[in-house]
Order: sequence, then structure tokens, then C-alpha cells
Amino acid sequence: MLYKYCAERGVAHKQLGKLIVATGAAETGKLDMLLRNAKENGVNDLQLMEGSQAMEMEPELRCLKALLSPSTGIVDSHSFMLSLLADAENLGTTISYNTAVIGGHVGYEGLELHICESKELQDHPVGSHVTPQLVLLPKLLINSAGLSAVPLAKRFHGLDQAFVPNPHYARGCYFTLSQTKSPFSHLIYPLPEDGGIGVHVTIDLNGLVRFGPDVEWLDGGEEPVSCFLNRFDYSVNPTRCSVFYPVVRKYFPNLKDGSLEPGYSGIRPKLSGPGQTPSDFVIQGQDIHGIPGLVNLFGIESPGLTSSLAIAEHIVSRYL
Repeated sequence: MLYKYCAERGVAHKQLGKLIVATGAAETGKLDMLLRNAKENGVNDLQLMEGSQAMEMEPELRCLKALLSPSTGIVDSHSFMLSLLADAENLGTTISYNTAVIGGHVGYEGLELHICESKELQDHPVGSHVTPQLVLLPKLLINSAGLSAVPLAKRFHGLDQAFVPNPHYARGCYFTLSQTKSPFSHLIYPLPEDGGIGVHVTIDLNGLVRFGPDVEWLDGGEEPVSCFLNRFDYSVNPTRCSVFYPVVRKYFPNLKDGSLEPGYSGIRPKLSGPGQTPSDFVIQGQDIHGIPGLVNLFGIESPGLTSSLAIAEHIVSRYL
């Protein structure tokens, strides 16, 4: 769906393909597990190959075995989001900027949504009650608030909190390869690790190479208003690169000292914490929590952007 959309709208993208690599004997069985999972989920184009085949494709790579995903690609994410915004506005959507949804209420008349201007929250004492400036009565409410989705649902009075999971937040940092020419033509992924998909090679549409993300667990008890104002710390500590070098060199041994520079970071809205089994996306409607007109989207971390069109289609077909 995403390839089709980007082609039709002129959104820059490129089908590079991806290699998921096993660098040690203990890891090769995990590739077989990923291959089985892929087939069970309708992904039928993965190819298991020997390390020699993968290294022929990518001479700078070192691995024992690999899975090739030929349909993996990259996209200009900002252009994609701007295109979605233009589509929405062309269909009559009103975007309410600088506005915070601070909670809601499920009453006899249906849903109430409590709204205030973001600037009203800026200087608000932590933990104190926020009085809504506006109350909306939506026929349909889709809680797709990302990092704030769970804290927002916890402020929906009348929603059984047994259906609201505990949030976990993980920061992931990227470091940029300072040399200009990319050593790889495919995306290179190690096997998944606790809390993430491993420090992998990502290439942007300009050919710039980044390594990441790592996993740094943050305090899960973020104060809701801080979440609503996105007061997370997105800084990249330059010293974290010391962890990246040995991890990356497992599959890219020629990585030179001093060649990694701080890039950027992102925060993942996770539903499972350290050492726990990874959670899938959670899409909840009336059939689950019993409230007409409310759809909650929890734990939509990466690959949520790639999945966004399919998620929207699923919601429309199931709940509209």
C-alpha cells in the first residue's frame, strides 16, 4: 500500500532490500524462526542464504547466514506525512494546532473530550487539575496520540482501566557515518535484541548512512501533561558511540575509529518493558472495551509509519 501511495503521489522512496544477518553460530536458528514468522504473516518473498552469498552482494559485510527481504525500502517520511496532511485537508479536515486533549469522560450522552490550549499547560503545576476550556462531543474518537496514547486513555473517566496497558518508553539513538560514500547498498539488520530490532544500517535517500537505534529504557511513570507537551529528552549523548562500535563491527568489521557522529534520537511508545516478550500493536474498539465510538491505538512504535495506511484501512473497515 505504501509503495503504491508514494508512486501515485510522487513521494520519494526507493526499494533497496534488506539483509538480516547472523554473525555467530548461536544466531542462525533465529533466522529460521524469523522466516517462519514471516510466512505465517503472509510475507513470502524472504530468501535464506549462506554468508558467502550475502557477502558477495555486500563485500563490506561479515556474517554466517542471512535473510534477504527484497521488498524492504526507504521513504521520505516528512514528504509522506505532508502528503497525508494535504489529502486530509482536501477532504475537509480541520487540524487544530497548539491544542491539547487532556482527557475525557464517558457519560450517558456518549463521549466527552476535554480540550485546552497547549500554552495553558506550559506553566501548569505538575500533578494539579487542568480545567478544560472546551468540551467536544465526538461521534467517533480515534486515540492515535503515540507517546501520549496510554496516558490519555488513563484520563478517560468511564473507560475500564483494565483495558489500558502500562506504558514503557525506550529512547533510541542514531549515529551518522562521517565518511561520505556508503559501504552498503542494502539495509543491514542484525537479529532483534531486547526492546528493539538491533543497531542496524539505515541509508537515507541522499545516501547518508546511520547506525541505530540502541535501546535506553526511560522512566515509565512520565507525568501525563509532560507527555502531552512532548517534554521527553531527545538529546544524543556522544559517549554512547562507545557502545555502537563493537556492536556494529560484528557485521561491519572495517568501521573506523572516530567515524561515528551523533545523529538524532526517537522515543518508542512500548507496551513491554525490559526482559519482557515484545508486544504487538494494540487496536481497541467497542468490541473490546465496550464503549461505542472510541478506538484506542496503543504501542504503535516503529514500524507504525510503514503500517499507517494499513492501520487506517483496518480501522475504517472494522469500526466505521
